[in-house]
Amino acid sequence: MGMRWKGWSGALAIIGLVLIIFAFVWSLVIFPAMAKLPADLNETTNFTGTYYEMNPQTQQMEQIPVNVERHYEATEIQDGILILHQTVTTTQADDGTALPKYGLEEILGVDRSTREYVSGYGDMDRSGQFSFPSDLEQKSYQLWNPTARRDLEAKFVAEEEAGDLTVYAFQVAEEGIELGNYPGTDFPQTLDVTINMKAEPLSGTTVFSQSITTISVTYAPEMSIPVYISSIQFTDATISEMLDTASNARTLLLWATVYGFWIAIGLGLALILAGVLVANRSR
Repeated sequence: MGMRWKGWSGALAIIGLVLIIFAFVWSLVIFPAMAKLPADLNETTNFTGTYYEMNPQTQQMEQIPVNVERHYEATEIQDGILILHQTVTTTQADDGTALPKYGLEEILGVDRSTREYVSGYGDMDRSGQFSFPSDLEQKSYQLWNPTARRDLEAKFVAEEEAGDLTVYAFQVAEEGIELGNYPGTDFPQTLDVTINMKAEPLSGTTVFSQSITTISVTYAPEMSIPVYISSIQFTDATISEMLDTASNARTLLLWATVYGFWIAIGLGLALILAGVLVANRSR
């Protein structure tokens, strides 16, 4: 005689099958849609460091301790592209005096899934990443740099530990990027950039950033003089906040895409097996 699928046996098998199907639908369809950059994205990161700028009267580099706040806020979604209003505000670290000449305001267009800039959206075309994507790999990524006005290569350096997290370290190291002539002169400017970053690989959250940016003017073939240097990094408070954010995001992703998936699959199989056993006993 065959198995009799009725009563509890049939119900258990059906529930188990539904759980397995839901696990795959959740993993492949529902969660990827939820894991996009949120439509109400609103974040602030803070940096501290020093600017050095050439005084044209004294021909000496002046040192300015600074605090820098980067804030971006989602304003709308256009054709599925997230539109962000980004402001960079700089103040003198000693007394909080605003330094508007070092400020920045931009409108960005970002793909919510890949976190890449999308041409045709925002106040200008940009290329490369707005930020690291989720599921980071140990490879190079192209990151947009507003000073260079193009994307620069962030090379994978090493796997490290930061707090309780495993993170990937990346470095941007570019020299001699042409910026056009120094204002009011025919002397060419060049840009040197070194950026060290660390990101939690599952969520793509950047937990550390340190950069040195140097703009030099070439007055003669063998005479290049720095006129501006920026040396800034995440504040300790921002590092702590980003580590917490990365840890929480990692936990959510693991439960949503790994632990939860296999628990649902295992429970579904167990229910189907239980249904089979009940059906066998009722023969």
